[in-house]
Amino acid sequence: SSDLAALDLAAKFYQLHLSKSKPTLEYVIPQRQINKPTILTFRLGYAPRQDKALTTFLLKRGFSQAELKQAGLSTQRRGGLSDMFRGRLMVPLMDQAGRVVGFTARQLDDDPHAPKYINTPASPVYDKSRHVFGLHLAKEAIRKQNFSVVAEGNLDVIASHQAGVTNVVATAGTAVTEYHLKALGRFSPDVRLAFDQDRAGLAAAERAIPIAGKVDI
Repeated sequence: SSDLAALDLAAKFYQLHLSKSKPTLEYVIPQRQINKPTILTFRLGYAPRQDKALTTFLLKRGFSQAELKQAGLSTQRRGGLSDMFRGRLMVPLMDQAGRVVGFTARQLDDDPHAPKYINTPASPVYDKSRHVFGLHLAKEAIRKQNFSVVAEGNLDVIASHQAGVTNVVATAGTAVTEYHLKALGRFSPDVRLAFDQDRAGLAAAERAIPIAGKVDI
């Protein structure tokens, strides 16, 4: 679909900009301890700060404004169509086949007025209640080890895979849905939760238990 083509090209655009952005690379490599092979495996990128960098690039490549809006890459602002994500570390969200279906964008400067993470809005190819982050890279290990681990954040998954523990995935936010558990259940009925040790993490784990019971997980 044109959505998937636009999203894949956007991921390449963000990857190229990460390779050129010294401050972002400094955040990713020394600070977050993410190495180059892992950056490439997870296709991490950087959204430049300009308002319309990606939008202009994709329009020149023949995508329409409607397609860019539908894919969640561009949004209508006062100055016309502009980029959804600006000045953020870009983590592509990939489906089970490894195709880019959306992004999570993390802020790099701790601006208290801006959300730390922004996700792609729901689109024909991305639904956060069904999307399991990292499953395309974890599914073989889940099958082999016969259990999966659900972490709270995408960066937890990335760190775990880099350390060689690859049966780890995450859900968008902490709310685990029936769809998430069914997707994991195809590879193993044993799912373990490794959320943060805070009230939100504990509450999310408690909520997941009756849902798991319903789907024999």
